[in-house]
Order: sequence, then structure tokens, then C-alpha cells
Amino acid sequence: MSVRHTLLLAAAFALAPLASHAQDLMSRSLTPPAADQWQSFGDGESHKLVKDDGVRGGWAYQVTAAKAGQNPWDVQAGVGTDRPVKTGDVILLAFWAKAVTPPTGATAVSAPVAIQEAAAPYTRLGEATLSITPDWKLYYVTGTATKDYVPEALGVSVQLASAAQTVDLGPVFLLDYGPGYDVTHLPVNDPEAARAAEDAAKGKKKK
Repeated sequence: MSVRHTLLLAAAFALAPLASHAQDLMSRSLTPPAADQWQSFGDGESHKLVKDDGVRGGWAYQVTAAKAGQNPWDVQAGVGTDRPVKTGDVILLAFWAKAVTPPTGATAVSAPVAIQEAAAPYTRLGEATLSITPDWKLYYVTGTATKDYVPEALGVSVQLASAAQTVDLGPVFLLDYGPGYDVTHLPVNDPEAARAAEDAAKGKKKK
């Protein structure tokens, strides 16, 4: 199912051969998928839209953290929801990303990523520390709503202030699968990528 979902997510933005399945995915979408939906902020943060034919849609939102912050979330990129979410709904975040400039001594960008409330206390529905590599890839986080949310009450946080670094963010999918959906049918990140995230966080190079 992971491979199928990856293909469908790619098709959903590219309008490629799996059009009917892509329409099903888009009907679940809580936010428009295009790269220009990203927003970012923080001390020492800069961003721009860049042309990149290597990613679906041909554009990326490039975010730079000029320095390490006291907290990983001192520089972050995110998107918000434009539809309501109900208690028990299973949410899948899937987004394209690549590392442009990893931290000194590292081969990837280690980034905590969360589906969370958009205001304090910023309760997290799902989270993962991702190892973003120099190649375009789809990354995933899954969460479940513990209460009802109005539009814009939930969002995505990609936290980048763990080091001076630059990432490109492509199309982003925040998909609502409804209550009780079997999460084993949803894609997951490669376990090797999770281990790489731990190494990247320690500043180790892959041997």
C-alpha cells in the first residue's frame, strides 16, 4: 500500500495516469497541494520560490535557517488547513522535500515535523524526526484528531533551527481519511531514513 499511495500522491499533483484515484485523494485534502502554500518564519529565516523541474509542479519553496536556534522550532515552515477536522479523523501528511545545504559535517537535514494545533498549546496529533536527503523524496507523518477542529485550527510544522541549513519544500498533501481508518494502509518512511535522521542530528556522516 505504501508504494500505491506514493504513486497516487505523485499522480494527484502531476495529473498523471491515475486521474480517478488522484481525484479521490484530492477530495480528502485539507489544504491546496502546491509548493507556494508553504509559509515560514523565525529569527534568521529567509525563503524564496525557486524553479525546479525535478519536483512535481516544477516549483519549490526554499527555506534557509542562517543559524542554529535555541529550539528547533525557532525557524519553521508550515501550512494550515482550510477545512474542518472531526474527532477520530486519521490525518496523513505527505510532502516533497530535499536538502539543499545540510549542516556542516552532515549529509542530510534532520528536521522534526509535526501535525499540530496552530495555536498554544500546539498539541501534536502526530510527529516524526525526518532525515531529508539531497534527492527529492516524499516524506510522511500520520496523526489522529482527539477533538473537533475548525478550519485553520490545525497545521503542519517543519522545524529547521537545529543548525544552519537550507531545504527545498515541494507540493504538500494533508489528507483526511476520516474516523477509524486503518493506518497500516498508509505509507511510512523508510526505517533506514529514521536511523539516518538520528545520525544527522549527531552530525555524523554516513559511511
